[in-house]
Amino acid sequence: MLQTNQEAIHFFVDSTGPKAGGFYLSNFGHLKHRAVLSGWPHSVQQEIFENLRRQARQQGTPCELVFHPLDNTIQGILLPQLSTGAFGFDPDSPFVRGAEALRPQGDLAAYREAMKEARAAFQEARAVHNSQERIYLEHMDFSAADSLGDALVRRLLGHKSGTRPGREFHRFFGAATAEGNLDHIPQVTAGLDCRIFVKGRPGTGKSTLLKKVCAAALRRGCDVEIYHCALDADSLDLIAVRELGFCLLDSTPPHEYFPAREGDEILDMYARCVVPGTDEAHAGELNKLEGEYKALVQTATGHLKEALEALNRLYESAPKPDPEAVEAEQARLSAELFA
Repeated sequence: MLQTNQEAIHFFVDSTGPKAGGFYLSNFGHLKHRAVLSGWPHSVQQEIFENLRRQARQQGTPCELVFHPLDNTIQGILLPQLSTGAFGFDPDSPFVRGAEALRPQGDLAAYREAMKEARAAFQEARAVHNSQERIYLEHMDFSAADSLGDALVRRLLGHKSGTRPGREFHRFFGAATAEGNLDHIPQVTAGLDCRIFVKGRPGTGKSTLLKKVCAAALRRGCDVEIYHCALDADSLDLIAVRELGFCLLDSTPPHEYFPAREGDEILDMYARCVVPGTDEAHAGELNKLEGEYKALVQTATGHLKEALEALNRLYESAPKPDPEAVEAEQARLSAELFA
């Protein structure tokens, strides 16, 4: 299903979670032309990307918007029909070029240290989450989960065949920002006719179910948008197959959604695949782990605020860009992306 100008897909290609690194190349690497913005203050990048977004809307060119995981500001734009895109890297990115003026600033070291502390706290939170998963894994009916996945593949993809493997695009729909968790699920799923909200608990097979449907779709030649968990990039939180108009979403906190329009439905993995009474039998331990998890996330968020403050100080201390240079950069990007 083609998106309209009003349904621009919003997502992240990087995460503030336990592991650094992201999916820049998965989304920009295949483009015929991609432009890099580096060394420009955040405010200038925002101005440039907003102008490119406005131009795409005026010309009726579908666009996709990439956001920064620290503050949810626009960090990049893709024009899939033109196979072009532009992205603004942070000063310490291995992809950065021409940002030498920013590198010597002491605030860059403060930014890196704060990010290191945040990732360490998220790593501890992930370990607590793993302890929650183990409780439910001990009470899972894996045969029921397998049957559920097979039935879903038949229902959603049974009629589909292809002569080539599909393409996969790896992304994040949400981020742990300096202001807390947020997501772009409404923008990601706006143009889809069928949204399946997969409910459950940690370790009840939600990600495994998504991986099974994803693999089947790729084998049948479908292009699949694969949205990973920001806390654990090996886990999937959403897959979208636009040509068939459906998505599967891990609809649990901190990204919990419920049916709101025709075509929405709930698939409850806990109700269908877990021994009844598991929640009640382990309530004390689960509540304790949930408290530990929330405390660690709060600690990590504090470090993210420090990182964002240091990054902003870094840009503020850099020489102010010449307005004519910004205008020239805007014109260059416009010509390259919309040629």
